[in-house]
Amino acid sequence: MIGSTLKALAALFGLLPGWLWASLVAAMAMHGCWVGHQRDSARNDLQALQTKVAKVDLERAKVALEANSNFRKFEHLQAATAAEIENANQKRKAAAQPVAAGNRALAGSVRLDVERLNAIARAGFLPSSAADAGELAASRRAAEVARGLFATCTAEYADLASAAQLDVIDLGTAVEFVDLVQMAAPTK
Repeated sequence: MIGSTLKALAALFGLLPGWLWASLVAAMAMHGCWVGHQRDSARNDLQALQTKVAKVDLERAKVALEANSNFRKFEHLQAATAAEIENANQKRKAAAQPVAAGNRALAGSVRLDVERLNAIARAGFLPSSAADAGELAASRRAAEVARGLFATCTAEYADLASAAQLDVIDLGTAVEFVDLVQMAAPTK
């Protein structure tokens, strides 16, 4: 079988002139060189593109790392500022406590005065300008009720003032926290 293949090739070579065979071999060699050149060029382009992508990825990683670092610094700054705001809030509330205690003491003092005046009125030591004893008793009861309402209102207003003062402190702290949250992250 090999022998017959060789005879067929020899017959084929004998049919075509030598210059044609030489041209065919030269064309095949040039085609091989051209394909090799294209392959090498494609490899070089691929390597250049891979190098460029690696540089871009490295730069992107550097930027991401720096942004992450800056964000962490910003978070730490915000946390420290939040702690300062909360500390200031607690100090303001502590400073408000003596005022609230003073308001409660004032309300207590008013309550004691009302009880003292009511006791004096019940004892009958007050001179009466009323001609009728029933009218005098009704007048005394009305005075006791009025003084009782006054004492109750005083206590309620003292509590309300203390609560309002704490609300003002909490509102101011909330505004400071809102300003902190809305603070833009520092840029380079």
